[in-house]
Amino acid sequence: MATILDVSTKGRFLKSPIKGTTNIPYDEIKHNLEKIKSMQPLIICCSTGELSKWACGFLKKNGIEEIHNSGNWETTSFIIQNSQK
Repeated sequence: MATILDVSTKGRFLKSPIKGTTNIPYDEIKHNLEKIKSMQPLIICCSTGELSKWACGFLKKNGIEEIHNSGNWETTSFIIQNSQK
């Protein structure tokens, strides 16, 4: 089962409608690479989809391959709901 990693800021993450996600803000990713590697496979999201795109690029450049950018919270929620049917 994949880990849903929300790269939103801590303040935005507290408003997230997605339950069961892990928050590592985008600006803290480089300090948590080993932890993130152990969480694979990953679904990356954020409130708008912009930080998740940047995070996926950064993580791929740092050897993390089992990742999928699901974009914003709305898209991620849709993916989760449809995968549970």
